[in-house]
Amino acid sequence: MRGTTATLAEFVAGLDYAALPRPVVERVKRQCVDLIGVALAGSTEEAGQIAARHATRYSGETTSTIWGGAATRAPEAAFANGVAAHALDYDDFWLPGAHPTAPILPAAFALAELLGSTGEELIAALVAGYELMGRLHSVASGRNGWHPTGVFGTFGAAAAGARLLGCTPEQVAWTFGIAASSTSGIDAHEGTMTKPFHAGQSARNGVCAAMLASDGFTASDSVFDPGHSFFDAFHRGQPVDRWRLTVGLGTSYWIENPGIGIKMQPAGYYMLQTFEAALKIVTEHDLGPADIALVEIGVKPGSRFDRERVTTALEGKFSLQYVATMAIVQRRLDRASFRDETAFSPAVRATMSKVRSRIDTTIPDNPAMSYNPVTITCADGRSYTESVALTRSHWEYPLTREEWAGKFQANAATVLSPQMAAQVLDVLEHMEDVTDLRQVGKLLMRP
Repeated sequence: MRGTTATLAEFVAGLDYAALPRPVVERVKRQCVDLIGVALAGSTEEAGQIAARHATRYSGETTSTIWGGAATRAPEAAFANGVAAHALDYDDFWLPGAHPTAPILPAAFALAELLGSTGEELIAALVAGYELMGRLHSVASGRNGWHPTGVFGTFGAAAAGARLLGCTPEQVAWTFGIAASSTSGIDAHEGTMTKPFHAGQSARNGVCAAMLASDGFTASDSVFDPGHSFFDAFHRGQPVDRWRLTVGLGTSYWIENPGIGIKMQPAGYYMLQTFEAALKIVTEHDLGPADIALVEIGVKPGSRFDRERVTTALEGKFSLQYVATMAIVQRRLDRASFRDETAFSPAVRATMSKVRSRIDTTIPDNPAMSYNPVTITCADGRSYTESVALTRSHWEYPLTREEWAGKFQANAATVLSPQMAAQVLDVLEHMEDVTDLRQVGKLLMRP
């Protein structure tokens, strides 16, 4: 009987752009627009700049573009762009909870430039990457201390790379095997530069795994099957629903169902329900910091986002209390919200001292419906409570093109002129017409 790994390898090797449903193609292009804009903005962050310097330091080969930077070897470009893509925590999000495009697109784009691939070939490769990452994560979604973007993103990047390189099914299976021995990332790094490192390292390792396998470097060809498998190593003792890996393969696409959301604020996804609930209260009732006596946020027992204090501004991206404070003090949540001069200003510190958490056992377990209720009590005794489950960043929220394209243009403007950003947006929205991805890479280099 054909094993699960072989079935997935045959799917990746045989994935044909012409067979993809049009809505899948359009959604892939939308995510490319969003991720590249986010990465351009992230390239100006300290983590993005350090990663770009690292990627070009020892390179004599310049085949692939660091977006908003120079050019370097394909694996190093994938690394630098992956770090920049996740540096702001502004990149897309889906279920089970992970950031898929940050590791997959940088890997695929770097190889596409190296190979001179077409836009159609890049889109097909991205679909392969999304399918592998989403399906693998759905089989064993317990975190066990792992950061899923770093763990499962490596497989998504590797699958996309294998598809672009034209690997045979046997080589694709080896790609999975090599990737299984180069995937990692632990949750302890939230609020540090090493969290986006996970996306960059996944992209780089995925490129390397695919390139090695395409050259004949061998590995186990059954890492997703029972017995000394990836799941035995990373999810020991947990139930593993392997049937999820192949059910509907080629007819149902993860990017459509359950879908993928574009983040509209640069913070951890599960902070955004709290931010929007608090923002709704303060705007509808025109409340300022001086009006507020107490803010209570309902949390599930053991929430890792229950952080009454932050020691760095980056930690604020994963603090419910901090984002609620931003809603009250700034009425917005943007890049400037996570600068030290903001996080440690007297107004923010004074307001954050009024924010508390309380255990709420009524919060749904289903992450697609989850929320953190916010109650704001005023100094004059008034009290207001709001809950938001369907945030603007939710994968089912009906964002308009004006919203997601506007986000791209704002992010791209950190590096590109408005005219150049508009040109890039037009090219990305018509990706299937691109005959050589190296043309797109040139548009994304820093002037």
